[in-house]
Amino acid sequence: MTGRFYGLGVGPGAPDLLTLRAHRVLTRVPVVVYPACKPGASSYAWRIVREFVPGGTRRLAQVFPMSRDWASLIPVWRQNAEEIAQELRAGHDVAFITEGDPMLFSTFLHVWELLREVAPEVEVEIVPGVSSMCAAAGLTGIPLGQGDQRVALIPATWHEDDLTDALQRWDVVVLMKVARVLPKVIDLLRSLGRLEQAALVSRGSAEQQLVTRDLERYRDRRLNYLTTVLVGRPLGFVESLLAESAAGEPEDEPNDKETT
Repeated sequence: MTGRFYGLGVGPGAPDLLTLRAHRVLTRVPVVVYPACKPGASSYAWRIVREFVPGGTRRLAQVFPMSRDWASLIPVWRQNAEEIAQELRAGHDVAFITEGDPMLFSTFLHVWELLREVAPEVEVEIVPGVSSMCAAAGLTGIPLGQGDQRVALIPATWHEDDLTDALQRWDVVVLMKVARVLPKVIDLLRSLGRLEQAALVSRGSAEQQLVTRDLERYRDRRLNYLTTVLVGRPLGFVESLLAESAAGEPEDEPNDKETT
């Protein structure tokens, strides 16, 4: 019987933000797969969950190199998918852990897509996790949309013209993958008059976390790749509604009738 494959989100960093469902899966699957950027490297996802995984669970580290040449990584992703498929065909349930949520910019997605090709018979279950942008919103006090506000989630490495358009059109903008292009982001935010609305979170909800509205201070610092910038207004939606309502109330009409 083929095992079940779990795409398991482990949250933004703090072990106590792991969901109950993720904890339940981790304590019963025989194999846990975690990603690393190179052989022998540590795994952020594994550090989040290691205290919850029983000693008898087999740990399988898979390498996912950091590269902008996506096409060159496909053979590596396929090899990882085939390795997982072997475990599943042996009847072992496998949990692939990934920081944040497995459906949001995760390495799990590459493996899942190729696993459907090499082992289409495998059942897959997605276990959602607390995303980094939700953790960042809680740390900064910038809501991820209130009322009818519009929200955009985009990589900060996106083409600059498109990034400018997004920052001009959307009320709240979540910029992922900021560390490598922070100076460009700061200059763009300033030119658009939105720098004061921005907050930076690096390694949110983890040790050595950084939460700041002083982006300029970190312009030339080397930041962790798990760095996000939120651009939006703090709470004030209800206040603005009240102000609009007050402004729209008609003034008292003058009484021009003669009185006797």
